[in-house]
Amino acid sequence: MKKKLVICFFICLTTLTAFSQTKVVDEIIFGNVSSEKKHHFSEKASEVITGGLNEVARRLLPINSERVEGGNVTFRMEVDPVKQNYFTVRFWGSDSGNSNILILFCEGKQIGYRHLGDYDMLDIANEDAPFPGRFTYTTLPLPLKMTQGKKEIELSIRSTGTIGRYGETFDKYQKPMVEPTKAIYKGYIHTEECFTPSKKEKQGTEPLELQPRTVPGEEVLEEVKQHVNKELDRLLAKDNLSQDELWVLSSAYRITWTNVYKDALIIKKVIDGADKYYERFQKEPKSVYVGSWVTTGPLCIAIYQFIPEISKVLDKEMPNGKTRRENWGEMFEKCVDYAKTHRRQYTNQSMIVDLHLYSVNRVLAIINPEKALPMYQTLRYLYESMGMVPWLGSEMPDGPAMPLKDDYFQLTGKGLSKELGYVGGYGEILNWMTLIYEITGERGIVDTRDPLIRAQLLKNMKARSYFRYPALDNEGFPAMRAEAVVGWRDHGSYPGNILYGEKGFTRETTPTMATASTLDSDAIAFVQQMMEDNQYFAVVKEKMKDLSLNSTQILMRIPDEYELVKKQPRQEGKLPMSKGMPDVLFADEEVGVVALKNDDEILYASLYWRANYAVNFLARVHYITPEIDRVATVFQDIKYTDSGFKYIRPERINLFFSDGRDFYPGIQSAHTGEELPIAKVPDGIRYEPGKENVYAGKGDFYTLRYGKYLIGMNCTKNRTFDLEIPKAKQILSFPSKELVKGKTLLVKPMTTVVLIVE
Repeated sequence: MKKKLVICFFICLTTLTAFSQTKVVDEIIFGNVSSEKKHHFSEKASEVITGGLNEVARRLLPINSERVEGGNVTFRMEVDPVKQNYFTVRFWGSDSGNSNILILFCEGKQIGYRHLGDYDMLDIANEDAPFPGRFTYTTLPLPLKMTQGKKEIELSIRSTGTIGRYGETFDKYQKPMVEPTKAIYKGYIHTEECFTPSKKEKQGTEPLELQPRTVPGEEVLEEVKQHVNKELDRLLAKDNLSQDELWVLSSAYRITWTNVYKDALIIKKVIDGADKYYERFQKEPKSVYVGSWVTTGPLCIAIYQFIPEISKVLDKEMPNGKTRRENWGEMFEKCVDYAKTHRRQYTNQSMIVDLHLYSVNRVLAIINPEKALPMYQTLRYLYESMGMVPWLGSEMPDGPAMPLKDDYFQLTGKGLSKELGYVGGYGEILNWMTLIYEITGERGIVDTRDPLIRAQLLKNMKARSYFRYPALDNEGFPAMRAEAVVGWRDHGSYPGNILYGEKGFTRETTPTMATASTLDSDAIAFVQQMMEDNQYFAVVKEKMKDLSLNSTQILMRIPDEYELVKKQPRQEGKLPMSKGMPDVLFADEEVGVVALKNDDEILYASLYWRANYAVNFLARVHYITPEIDRVATVFQDIKYTDSGFKYIRPERINLFFSDGRDFYPGIQSAHTGEELPIAKVPDGIRYEPGKENVYAGKGDFYTLRYGKYLIGMNCTKNRTFDLEIPKAKQILSFPSKELVKGKTLLVKPMTTVVLIVE
């Protein structure tokens, strides 16, 4: 099909001055009798409270007899009959929300999808307070088809408990609502993308002269040792250990402060464990590897720690008359064959599969080399997952599958993972990159590790550093938090976790893992900033609440990592978004994301936003100022190359990306039937309209106007585009702050420009 360039301006850019308040079509004050009466208000299971800054508000309550829904409120509001309307809600930033979900309904139909939709829920809270002492505002667009030609519409806000994202049954997926929601203060209808409240509204102020927390301190390290040793003692006394438990024990074998340091019983347990895995393999071969991302990877990591000792027993016979070398070799060969033919596209998953594939093949090459893949082949798999060479997919009888051709990289050129756009929590992959880096060398010997993998790891770390912003922890102390509001695969991540160099809260990583492994100067600076804020021990102490095996494996690393990093000289610099750091603009056109710091303002935007199936004309924004925090899903202008195919949104209210887990009968989506264009998928890639694809919703050129910021992003490799400049008093090029004149600005291939319109 011949390429055809379609220029699609979905909504016109506004020319409002930067600091003027938004013109409001209508406004409701929740809890105010007069305002609610004016808007034909009704409610079920709610209560009026006096909340932040003594403002009146409502919060929705659990209903004991209801399994899915809590309280709700219904009201009517005026709308613009022609323009695109937005609904914005005002929340108090000190409220956590108790992990409840607030859902907006328009004319009785649900706005957004309950899990990972391009139209998101009105609020998916977690246990942290997003913006203590100040107000936050969340904005969603109303379907144009529901407001056109009308002067008013009916809106509802309903509540429900949190969802268990991976739950396969209703009981595991939908959790009951047991506590009140966060309070709802006001609702606004407006037609501008960026909502700026009236100056008459109270906003609170940023806390001044914040002091770092004073506790906890180094005593946490002793608590870690006691916790880990207790778990190690339990494992050592246990029979029939899993491969993950064997991995934990083998890791502890050479750590001097553990109770199992150089305990020969661990070697015996690893050998016995491998024998038992073979017995399982002998009875049901596929049970060892089918459906698994790791196959026998953890077991082989444990075996590798003791190759000299295990080599002495490899040629001893097992009950079937064959040697361990033969039996184990057969099992590991099957695991390698399975892993290489079941590689996964999403970056973190690809790394997990290939890390363990490499580990199994490394042991196989020692005990039965004729059955192993060449080292260069499994090293290439690691390079593919690390985004260093093109990712070619699973091995097929006639060669690599190449589902995304031979030029798709797992990381962008600037170092972010591609899954499909920008991802927050799942994009924090430094732990997997570090494990891959470490596994390419001998234990603890840095000089034997792959230097190219190290360089790629550090590129990712520095790209991710732009996505940590200054905030407060739950006790009001200064901290850096991870940006996840604009992440494709992030659910209930507002605010993000406390995070400096790498995520430390989760069970799979420490705050110092990559830093201790590389001793890179920037990595050290980020950890030193965390320690100066005294957030390091607070994060470690929080990690200890996780009693999982993965947590034990990771906690074991912390004492020695801490001592190593502590000895390093103070490095210059801080995380780029830290207070007092220079203005900065980071944009990655391959995943369509922007991060900028302008004085004391921070703006994050996903322009390529959850467009799994087609061009959706939506952007996701997180705009942080000292007084106000905004989360918004808004329309933008997109130029794209048309495929000629269309995507029609199906009747779906839960998983945007799947028709599974249809647990909510009787509820209809406000988006059903919306027709969207599908962008042209490159020639040579197998594609079926209506299926998820990294290219189907990708635009060529994005134009987003949000408040005083005008963003133009060129995502093509060989074309230029004109960014139309609106009329205004003055327009500054950011971050240079040079005056821009003219009617258009040329945006070159794979570049992003940001203008400040005043």
